[in-house]
Amino acid sequence: MQILESIILILTLLIVANIISHYFVSIPPSLIQIAAGILAALFMHVQISVDTEWFMLAFIAPILFNDGNRFPKRELWKLKGPILGNAVILVIISTVVGGIIVKELIPTLPWSVAFTLVAVLSPTDPIAVQSIAKKAHIPDKLMHLISGESLINDASGLICFKYGVAATVTGMFSLRSATIDFFYISIMGALAGAVMIWIFNGVRLYLINQGVDDSILHAIIQIIIPFIIYYIAEDILNVSGVVAVVIAGIMNISSSRTVSAFSPEIRLVTSRTWDLVVYVLNGIVFVLLGIEIPFAMEKLVHNDNINTFGAIGLSFIIWIMLVAIRSIWSYVYSTFADDKFSMFSKERFDYCLMSGISGVRGAVTMVGVLSIPLTISGGAAFPSRTLVLFIASTVIIFSLLGATILIPLMTKNSAPVAYRGNSFIDDDINIDDEAEDTEVVDTQIELDQYQANKLVLEKTIDKLKDENEEDENIVYSTVIAEYLYSLHNLGIQSNYPSPISKKRVKNKKDAELWDICFNCELEAIEELHSHDEISEDSYELALKKIAKYKKEIVRRRYSQSIEFFINYFKKTYRGIKKTIRRSLIKREEVIQFDQDAMKISIAGAERALAKLHELDQSEHGGVADNLVYVFQRHYEDRLDLLQGRHKHRSPEFNSERITIEIQALSYQRAFVQDLLEQGKISKSTANELRQNINYSEEVINVDID
Repeated sequence: MQILESIILILTLLIVANIISHYFVSIPPSLIQIAAGILAALFMHVQISVDTEWFMLAFIAPILFNDGNRFPKRELWKLKGPILGNAVILVIISTVVGGIIVKELIPTLPWSVAFTLVAVLSPTDPIAVQSIAKKAHIPDKLMHLISGESLINDASGLICFKYGVAATVTGMFSLRSATIDFFYISIMGALAGAVMIWIFNGVRLYLINQGVDDSILHAIIQIIIPFIIYYIAEDILNVSGVVAVVIAGIMNISSSRTVSAFSPEIRLVTSRTWDLVVYVLNGIVFVLLGIEIPFAMEKLVHNDNINTFGAIGLSFIIWIMLVAIRSIWSYVYSTFADDKFSMFSKERFDYCLMSGISGVRGAVTMVGVLSIPLTISGGAAFPSRTLVLFIASTVIIFSLLGATILIPLMTKNSAPVAYRGNSFIDDDINIDDEAEDTEVVDTQIELDQYQANKLVLEKTIDKLKDENEEDENIVYSTVIAEYLYSLHNLGIQSNYPSPISKKRVKNKKDAELWDICFNCELEAIEELHSHDEISEDSYELALKKIAKYKKEIVRRRYSQSIEFFINYFKKTYRGIKKTIRRSLIKREEVIQFDQDAMKISIAGAERALAKLHELDQSEHGGVADNLVYVFQRHYEDRLDLLQGRHKHRSPEFNSERITIEIQALSYQRAFVQDLLEQGKISKSTANELRQNINYSEEVINVDID
């Protein structure tokens, strides 16, 4: 009963704090949540005992998994070297240098505790960092570097923190053993996280393959994944659960709409469920922080002989120290990585200072410090635990205040800063309820949901084609191709757009078109080889690939489940094989091979596209025309990608595409309303269609956010 009462009280304080934060948008909600906890402790005498053993599992696992899942993967991989350097080297430097300074500031503090304190202050809040970086107009590359660093240093900082706590509890520490163990548990933790998320991804895709598309079920599976991975890594495999959940989050099947296996409803529900979970967990951590502060202040005088103002002064000095270390590191990094700044310019100084101030501490630091055990081996109290808790809490507050006050002053921007667990996005789903007040003509219902959906898609395609009369706007063509493929698959497998695939032949017409296109690609390959434009190895490999694709079209199919697992293992094997092969062969050979592959792909696409245009002029078979259109867009998209035109699509292309997609959804709503008023569909069918449209629109909004 006491646990239930504590949960209700904390959630109530969280709700009140966030309501207040809507009236004071310039103050970070985290500070208001801390204030709510302090007031509850002072006036309601609330005191909550936290079991440190499960605290990391309950809070760290889901928060870091979500951070890894939402971080842009392409930028993370592109900057993997600098990110790992910053996340590991900067954390180690901060821990060592900061630990020495803290020991000088507080001579009574044991060395292991001093290093523990600085280590737990290493992780930064990635959401805050990203928001601040955008506000500060920092270049995209540096913004991604800082955000990626904040993601990885959660893991490295907490591992260093774990060693500090272990050294304090046991009274023993070996630098050699700790270094070896650090790399072992990190590498094995990353491997364990990768393997487990690979299994979970396969399970989720298999469920979709079997028609199990319950959005609530998939959301629950997503939520329990980090808890299972963390528990298995820490308690069964004895490796780093923190690293495991970060890697799992990075490799998790994203909620992005590029993952076409999942419906908009599943992606939307999963995304919003994660928003709720992180919102609540983040808020609980800061409310608990506020509740702990008054009791920590009281215990400081009795246990550590330090008054409150002295502890606050120490906290401020430590925050300044952390800002200075980050700023100096940014200065050193920019010296080697960026030559656009002169050595001692004001612009360079502001750039480095901004990097230092943007190191906002947040929920991960608070979870770590609250997980410090109460006692050490032998039963004695953990030395200066209250002081460490108070200093860490106060440094978090100073970092929040520093970012809130100084960043707007330096950038002349007064917009509020977003932090993990809070955002300024309008999350309202615009549910179309027009049907409730619509007077429906009393005629016989003619169309079921499938027929109505098909008709609405056809009308939407016609409308978009009318607006793109000359067929010259590539953005319109891209959106139309998605709708055509959605229409093509409507009665076969899925209601949602999916890229056409050589391995997912739907019917005889698909097979015929693929066979025609493959023959065209073979002709192009032979021509390149006869003119000595590609190497013999590239020629033979290209022939093998085309032969394999042609065999995939006509080969005997296994059962759906066996087919799924075969393809899933093949895809994984090819990915691993490609990575290993590229790491072993010489760079010059890789470049030559890539150049040949580029020539083959471009020539094959051009030859296939010419043939498809001929078919488009000669055939008039309704659906067949639509399928030819989809294949044309497939090869045109390939040419755009290979010839570098895709890089010019951002942000203008993406912005226009989103506009057209939203406009197309409005057409769908209008067509649904027309069918309802004409009495061709029932009210329940109209509501189902509207709900699907709303899901699709909200997924677009989530992607924009």
